Amino acid sequence: SSRLCPPPLSSQALWARRQQAGGAMAVNPTLAEDSVSKELFPLHQSGEAFALKRDNIDFECTLPRGKLWGKGCFFLSSKRIVFVCLTKSCRADFKSFEIPLATLLEPKFNQPIFGANYLSGLATPTQAGGPLGGSPAAWSLTFNSGGCGTFLPLFYRLLAEGQEASQASSGSVAQAAQDGRLGQVAYVDPSDPSVLFLSQPAAAPNSAQETVFEPSAP
Repeated sequence: SSRLCPPPLSSQALWARRQQAGGAMAVNPTLAEDSVSKELFPLHQSGEAFALKRDNIDFECTLPRGKLWGKGCFFLSSKRIVFVCLTKSCRADFKSFEIPLATLLEPKFNQPIFGANYLSGLATPTQAGGPLGGSPAAWSLTFNSGGCGTFLPLFYRLLAEGQEASQASSGSVAQAAQDGRLGQVAYVDPSDPSVLFLSQPAAAPNSAQETVFEPSAP
């Protein structure tokens, strides 16, 4: 069976918004080292607040030249989902993948009879005819352990806020995360191993990492 997220904007509306806000998928967004945990996380964008991190994730994305896949974790923020390769990657120059919430197409939470639950959708390309292709790319995030009772409500609400441009309101999840009040508004499912950000991560000095992705490479 599958569970649909709240009705997203139409494809045409999302493409228009992408053109205005630059909310396009990206391979290898900038990562940095957390000053406390020393683990890699996506470097903050302006006005962004991180909500949670989820480990033991399989990622897959279909591009015109083939598939990208990896094993690691993902971060959910007020603006995007960012998968980070930790244990396995299909190629040396694939480290992470960014999916902006504002232009996310056809999001769906899938619960197959056999196999692990997974989130799927379409990510908007940077530009038509660009190196990653001119049409939305299908992706999936597979949850290999635990439930999703904490993740799903936060994802649905942040998705709605991102696509309705309502992140700035005092009652938003994004604002609660920014203010350190996420623990007051998030439902905590004991079976869900997602880790909530009760305070925002800070990058260690000079720890930013950028990896060039070569679409034409095998």
